Amino acid sequence: MSAPLNEAEIIDYYDHCQVDYSLVWQLDEVMCMHYGYWNENTPHHRAALQMMNKQVAAAAEIRPGQFVLDAGCGVGGSSIYLASIGCKVEGITLSEKQVKSCRDNAAKFNLEERIHFGQQNYLSTSFDDNTFDVVWAIESVCYAWDKYDFTKEAFRVLKPGGKLVVADFYSQPVIEGSADDHLMKKWTDAWAIKSYATEDQFNDALKKAGFQSVSGRDITDHVKPSIRRLFLSFIPGVVTSTMAAWIGARNRIQTKNTWSSYYQFLAHRKDLWRYIIYSAQKPA
Repeated sequence: MSAPLNEAEIIDYYDHCQVDYSLVWQLDEVMCMHYGYWNENTPHHRAALQMMNKQVAAAAEIRPGQFVLDAGCGVGGSSIYLASIGCKVEGITLSEKQVKSCRDNAAKFNLEERIHFGQQNYLSTSFDDNTFDVVWAIESVCYAWDKYDFTKEAFRVLKPGGKLVVADFYSQPVIEGSADDHLMKKWTDAWAIKSYATEDQFNDALKKAGFQSVSGRDITDHVKPSIRRLFLSFIPGVVTSTMAAWIGARNRIQTKNTWSSYYQFLAHRKDLWRYIIYSAQKPA
């Protein structure tokens, strides 16, 4: 790998902040840690989270019987969705705690035979070349310091003709050291992310790895209600977090996560980032 991945910091973030996702994001019910996809017919937050899985599946042209790698699987919601529509799934995460949550969640739906979860770094996996029909990543590739480290590994494990699909945050170009740069770094630091790629950087990483038929769909307008939902949790969240920290019931990682809800909203208001679903294909 050309750059390291801050594994311990990422694991600490998710292990300590899973409680926040349970409180604000209905994690225990929907098992999704990503933003929701909203349109005029979306009735509520839970439906938006499920609709994001459907939108990403459509971009990847998912079909029953395909073998899918869920790279950065969280607590297993997307893997469970994919298995429920007939795919075989391998879900990987850095967190041992998340692996346990994934397995417990899959058992609730009797899908253990269709899904296997394991603790792996998606930049250097144990899978053979040409293993998967689809590599799927929702809001996880942002953690790779150099996005090419991810795209080249995805290319390696995909079968010829296989597809990569990535739904994630992409930064607009900002001047290093500027107020906008500092704001984006406050946000990414709160989530244990070094930085978001720009669209040009990610397109270059895809092409450098050998992908063809690269397509990006900007769905920022469709995630706006999720942006607002996080922001509305900020005031009660920061008050509760501060009081809990005083009595030793909440740590620095969790407090920073509370502030991320403010930073992501302010950065969006300043048009500093976009949310895009990318798809690309390995040549047959």
